[in-house]
Amino acid sequence: MSVIFTFYKERILNMKISVFYEHILEAANQSSMSVLDVCKEAASYGIMGVEIEDKRLIENEDEIMKILKLSDLEISCIYGFFDFSHKCDVRDGFEIVDLAKRVNSKKIMPIPGFIKGFEKISFIYKRKIERMVSALNAISNYAMENNIIMVLEDFDDKIAPYCNIEGLKYFMDHVKGLGCAFDTGNFLYSEEDSLDALPVFIDKIAHVHCKDRTFKEKEGEIPKETVKGRKMYSCAVGSGCIKMEDILEKIIASGYDDYFAIEHFGSLCQFQDMKESAMWLQKF
Repeated sequence: MSVIFTFYKERILNMKISVFYEHILEAANQSSMSVLDVCKEAASYGIMGVEIEDKRLIENEDEIMKILKLSDLEISCIYGFFDFSHKCDVRDGFEIVDLAKRVNSKKIMPIPGFIKGFEKISFIYKRKIERMVSALNAISNYAMENNIIMVLEDFDDKIAPYCNIEGLKYFMDHVKGLGCAFDTGNFLYSEEDSLDALPVFIDKIAHVHCKDRTFKEKEGEIPKETVKGRKMYSCAVGSGCIKMEDILEKIIASGYDDYFAIEHFGSLCQFQDMKESAMWLQKF
């Protein structure tokens, strides 16, 4: 057995898998199972945590935390949507840090806002970006004071100024303490290759979203179109067109040893996709 293979094997044994809580809820609705039963089933696949939106958690914190405790699951990351270039106050961002501390989540992912329409005029665009960066710096400082990691992903929408390699790198370079939530499938939205993006962010990766994509039409599912109009559909991790194995090998080899979050929004078979994704990651 080679030294490299032994290293990979040891890292994989330490791999922590999470899944989006929204997928849990959708799987419960699609299968007529209870949310608790789906959570317990997810845990049986080796899933250890959930990614959850701040608003969802705040609305029903006691019940959600009870379900997670009964299922032996933790919160791997809390994400939230903000509008720091317009009406949101930076203090709104501090609340997600306080929430994470209260429920013992080590990571937060505030989505700082979107820019569209006439706001893409150069001088307006620059001002909007500066407001987002300023807010994120303040939140990041507060997060670090509370031993919480703040991350940002390559959000798959052209109105997100961090949807591609260049945009996300700008935020990484200008927000102190900001880590990269590397989403394996989102760069494809911008018609970029995740393997090309990986070296740019490899030293900043603090979280990973395992999202695969397929261009094979899935009846009944609403596709996500790339910037060139190609229609992408959801699929279980490892079954699509993203070079998942190559990407995860490089991330693991870099020393990353934390959560890999299963993600397939839009799936009409959440339960099955969640199981297949977890099994693929476990065997990886």
